[in-house]
Amino acid sequence: MSHHSLSDGAADPIERKVQLTGNSTFVVSLPKAWALDQGLESGMSMYLYPHDDRVVAAPEHVSGRDRSVTIEATAVEGRTVVQRVRAAYTTGYDRITVTGTDRLEADTRRELERTVSRLIGIEIQDVTDDQLSIANLLDASEVSLPQTVAQARQLALELHGDAVDALLSNDDELARQVQNRNGDVDRLFAFVSRGFHRGLEDVREVGQLETDRTVAFREYRIARQLTRIADRADRIAAVALRQSDPPDDALRERIEPVTTDTRTVVDAALAGEFRSATETHSAVRASLTSLNRQLHGRSDADARLYRSVFDALRQTADIGVEIAETTLEASVAERETRVP
Repeated sequence: MSHHSLSDGAADPIERKVQLTGNSTFVVSLPKAWALDQGLESGMSMYLYPHDDRVVAAPEHVSGRDRSVTIEATAVEGRTVVQRVRAAYTTGYDRITVTGTDRLEADTRRELERTVSRLIGIEIQDVTDDQLSIANLLDASEVSLPQTVAQARQLALELHGDAVDALLSNDDELARQVQNRNGDVDRLFAFVSRGFHRGLEDVREVGQLETDRTVAFREYRIARQLTRIADRADRIAAVALRQSDPPDDALRERIEPVTTDTRTVVDAALAGEFRSATETHSAVRASLTSLNRQLHGRSDADARLYRSVFDALRQTADIGVEIAETTLEASVAERETRVP
């Protein structure tokens, strides 16, 4: 039993016996010096939570702690202010105060406010000439981490499919939609990252997110990979906008199967089908090698663009294998925790 973060491997555990007091109460005594070192005092309440194969104890003063940070805009370049606010959000701060905003360029201030407005669960609560206050609106109990990752998964795969369709049909409008929606996957990942980091600090928070820390770490890693898949879809959409004509019939007949196989790699990986993902991945790599040979000798602009598409597809398949490895590692870890 420890109130230490599970990510803190430096804390040595103490062993204590569970003793029966009276007929209905178990008691665990703590050495006074050790307890004081952990910030515990007589009369303080403790909260006990079952977590996998252990019991985690959290002291009363952790509950409801307001995580606050102040960012001085004048201390960094304008664009860095936006990045720091986003980083503070993803690491779980409840209140973010940006000071010195009166010295920001107008474009930077608009970008800052636009960035905050697009993040999930926070809003700008107070604005003055020289300060901007941002506050958390959501309680952890209102959030489902698995559902958020499922949304990111669906969207990333939709973007992949739409980007390929835009390329093959030369549909500029569909390609622009892919590019406009790419940021939605980033926002969902930022929200997952926020919940994950808050759960690292407080085991109660991750419990409210309808998951445990092992699963939360897996979901975080998968969500991060989904943003990379969306980025590759964005690259394919960019080619759809730049190509002079859609691929000819012969090239289209070669491209369609490999894009389907690329999607299969990711689908299998997300379903935990490691062998299927890796076998299909090998087929994708072989097909793309053949396609690149088909373009060998062509120096026109579209040929160069299609090589970029093939590279994006190869990277998407590679990301699928990384997801498969993540799900495999997680399933092994879960089985190990069940071994008596």
